[in-house]
Amino acid sequence: MDDRTWYELVKAGEDAGWKLVWERVVEPESRSMRSAELMNRYSLTAGDLMGMLFDDMIGRRKIDLYRGEGSFQGWLRTYVRGYVLNADPNKHGEISIEGAHADAEDVPTGLELPSDDKKVMMNEVWQMTHLCFKDLWNQDPERAYVMLLKTRFHFSSEEVRDFLDVSSAANVDQIFSRAVKFMRQDWVVRDKKGM
Repeated sequence: MDDRTWYELVKAGEDAGWKLVWERVVEPESRSMRSAELMNRYSLTAGDLMGMLFDDMIGRRKIDLYRGEGSFQGWLRTYVRGYVLNADPNKHGEISIEGAHADAEDVPTGLELPSDDKKVMMNEVWQMTHLCFKDLWNQDPERAYVMLLKTRFHFSSEEVRDFLDVSSAANVDQIFSRAVKFMRQDWVVRDKKGM
């Protein structure tokens, strides 16, 4: 289904359109490492995210803001990610017990939590890198070896040539560049699928 048709179904409140929103946007985002930990911390469920998205898109007519620039799925996912990041109660004037102090008058009463959890992001990048490397290995083990030797063990092209018995250092560089290209393309494909 193309973006325009999907958009029209969602705008009309059709079940077929909203089923795709659940399957392609809400469910994958709620399972992603970058959102799952925050959702757990703020007691959010995938159903809560779906309800907020439906309320904004249909109730507040924010669906009309989509102009067809970029993918409809990515546009919706931005909204869902925003709900997760804005679920922090300290951003809405509630007092955090940890940050409150009886003598502090000019000091903000709540602790400010970062909007991006660096540890979760690093873990997600690490996992995605391993998944892409696995795909590279399954497609072409020689490229995977070259990638591993050059990036992990810091071998020079000449050392890789001798170690793997490749015809020349230029060929090693070419294999490495193709491996990098494959990893970048695979990353994009996996990211669209939600890993």
